[in-house]
Amino acid sequence: MTQKGKITEVLVVAGLAAFAYWRYSKMTVHEKERIHADVKEIGEKVIKELLPEGIKSLLPSFGK
Repeated sequence: MTQKGKITEVLVVAGLAAFAYWRYSKMTVHEKERIHADVKEIGEKVIKELLPEGIKSLLPSFGK
């Protein structure tokens, strides 16, 4: 990849991060709580369904 392509990628990622930060800062407390709950639920679902048993046993909340 060329130097120009790398710079473009960095600028795109930085722009997306800035937009996400701005959007999150404009959310109400209720919206933020809903986002946190959704992310937590999706993360737990991914761990339960996709992680191998050997790795799950290393995690305190899933190794039981």
